Amino acid sequence: MKITVKMQDVARAANVSITTVSHVVNDTRPIAPATRARVLKAIKKLNYYKNSSARLLVRGYSDAVGLIISDIENPFYPQLIKGFERACQAERLELILGMTNYTRPNAEASVRRMIEDKVRGVAIMSTEFDPKLVERLLDRNMPVVRLDDPQLRHNQSSVHIDYSAGVEQAVEHLASLQHRDVAIIHRPQKVLSARRYRQSLIDAVERHGMRLLSCIEQESHPAGGIAGIQELVANKIYPSAILCGNDLIAIGAMGEASRLGWQIPRDVSIIGSDDIAFAVYGHPPLSTVRVQKDEVGLCAFRLLQQMFEDKKNRGSAVNISTQFIPRGSTAPARSTEFPASMPSVSPEFRIG
Repeated sequence: MKITVKMQDVARAANVSITTVSHVVNDTRPIAPATRARVLKAIKKLNYYKNSSARLLVRGYSDAVGLIISDIENPFYPQLIKGFERACQAERLELILGMTNYTRPNAEASVRRMIEDKVRGVAIMSTEFDPKLVERLLDRNMPVVRLDDPQLRHNQSSVHIDYSAGVEQAVEHLASLQHRDVAIIHRPQKVLSARRYRQSLIDAVERHGMRLLSCIEQESHPAGGIAGIQELVANKIYPSAILCGNDLIAIGAMGEASRLGWQIPRDVSIIGSDDIAFAVYGHPPLSTVRVQKDEVGLCAFRLLQQMFEDKKNRGSAVNISTQFIPRGSTAPARSTEFPASMPSVSPEFRIG
């Protein structure tokens, strides 16, 4: 049985008045540093969370739903947020947004805010999220929806992005253009979805009888694509096509390949994944595996709503399919050996 920790419990543990605890929690008046530290220590030890309003004390939950993402600057998320927000507005619910910025303290702060604001449920659309923080929400009977998490249980559901169709179409597209030698620059494998995507690429390449010359792990941003091209050049590996773990990696790879004098797509075709908003504005426009990100947000909300309405819900999963979008960064494989001579990677451009 869960015991609710009250403000007076914190006051007793810190040997201060309830008023002092209130001032520390709400930051309404300066408190002596030593006293403040004592109160914060008691709050952490007792796992105390404030109630945001008297209304919440009576009803037990707010008219808000939480959404936690990795990084607002990541172009994958704006459309996802829009889809989730539109669903909230249709149900007259508020959206409370949290961001991890890829650090545990920020993730912990986001979870604390969701608990203190007593949101009805939380959609965690970040694949890099500590399961122990998820448990804090579930312990308070808050429904949770995860992104690409295979674990389904009471109050926990999942939105799964199924890349298989889009990947198959992308590799089939390369095969139809007579590409035989390919390389992969993929995202860090600590994330399950990244491992699945990498394996989907490898399996599709093998099915179509292509040679996988190199499989390189890099960070999920343009610098990762730059470093991936540099690694290929350093090892004298020159595929006719490169499959990237996301569009940001692909954009970095295109930039570095162009700097080295490669013409895209004449010398090398490049394919990304996600179809972020500015992929179409690349030079050339980026061929990519499209994810309907607004649909991801909408489905996450609907799964939460199912758990709001059915308290016995054991959790369920929704699959979001993908589609390959051919653009200017892919063309028929080069017919001559490449390159006759290759410039070395200049030190000022080297990553790492």
